[in-house]
Amino acid sequence: MHYSDILIIGGGPAAMVAAGTARQYYPEKSVTVLKKTKDSLVPCGIPYVFGPLLQSVEDDMIPCGEMAAKMGTTLIVEEVVDIDFEAKSVMGKSGETYGYDKLIIATGSVPKIPHQIENHDADGVFFVPKDPDYIRRMHEAVEKMKKIVVVGTGFIGIEIANELCDAGKDVALVGSRLLKHSFDSEMSAFMEEIVKRKGIRHYLDRRTCKIETDKNGRAVGVLFEDGEKVACDGVILATGYRPNTELARRTGLSMRQFDTIYVDEYMRTTRPDVFAVGDCAEKRHFITKRGIPVMLASTATAEARIAVTNLYSINLVKSFSGTIAIFSTVIGDTCFGSAGITEEDAKKEKISILSSFVTVPDKHPARLPGSHKQALKLTASRSTGQVIGAQVVGGIDIGEMINMLGTIIENRMTVFDLLGLQVATHPLLTSAPTTYPIVVAAQNIASRFIGEKGQ
Repeated sequence: MHYSDILIIGGGPAAMVAAGTARQYYPEKSVTVLKKTKDSLVPCGIPYVFGPLLQSVEDDMIPCGEMAAKMGTTLIVEEVVDIDFEAKSVMGKSGETYGYDKLIIATGSVPKIPHQIENHDADGVFFVPKDPDYIRRMHEAVEKMKKIVVVGTGFIGIEIANELCDAGKDVALVGSRLLKHSFDSEMSAFMEEIVKRKGIRHYLDRRTCKIETDKNGRAVGVLFEDGEKVACDGVILATGYRPNTELARRTGLSMRQFDTIYVDEYMRTTRPDVFAVGDCAEKRHFITKRGIPVMLASTATAEARIAVTNLYSINLVKSFSGTIAIFSTVIGDTCFGSAGITEEDAKKEKISILSSFVTVPDKHPARLPGSHKQALKLTASRSTGQVIGAQVVGGIDIGEMINMLGTIIENRMTVFDLLGLQVATHPLLTSAPTTYPIVVAAQNIASRFIGEKGQ
């Protein structure tokens, strides 16, 4: 039997961060990672292997073996098939047994298979798994295609469609309003305009019922429920992901909504000395405290650090209080970021809110070269002024602006706190200090808040 003080199942961002953090916090402990393949892809980088930004799949590869060696951890290529919680050991597909003192399950997620779509498994139809070998085969096939239909308007679907378009492909995008779960309609409108301008055809709210095939069983088109057909050489089904929790369910771990593993705020499962982190673990929304099917590397790595910090004792009393669902992406030369809850979802949850939408140039004066229009929407609790949601559209600098807004939300700051926000502004880097969008939006809400309280 191979024994390790800290045993980690999985090889994605959560697993590798857990391994590195464990070595840093507990240098006297042995740490072993069990994963199905030696190396991994950067999950968020997968769409970019299909466009001009990356030359090959290898450019998106994480050398996990090298990382493990540098961290002083042991990495073993092994698929885990069973866990014996009483014996504190796991069984590998090879027949080898691995003992542990502390176990961290970080098995990630796998693509959802839309079984309701006829011929979803036809030749020329692809999903987007985090599997290097599959993505290599997919990349080779897609390079030969001219007309491609992408089904799914989440982040992966839109990013792949954008990259394929930039690579000269004829692209059709099928699904609901773009990024509807992360942006309100006035923010999604910016993205809709860019997609249309790039020449990507967006079939809005069309339900795909069948992949049409030729006599050899190869995909040649997509059939919608209303009877309309879109011809193509191939189809990419970017229809989301589900937690990879078959092993956990089979071994009797307590499961939760969305087929996730139950964890408390310290990432502990119901079994002693067993933790779960990343896409396979239960997620609760920071604002609503409801279960939510959010799968993000930033959330996963935060969970990994919380779990490792509390492996042997409760060292971080704050614990993990929920995902703020913070996202960012780039389409063309325009960046999009969101954090917290949208106004639409807040209303569904019957949260009484105030919101403000502002647009300003991201440089001052606006005539400076490279100036970009910046739009920001801020949402706050009507009763307390606490900021609960933010969305930003603009130039490259919004990548860090949404991170600032995420910190504001996570620290439960109010619009009144933001009125005194001190920021470093510069003509070439930011909007003017007189019109800095976060402060302006906060002031707009504060004025209405004070007005209502004064009545």
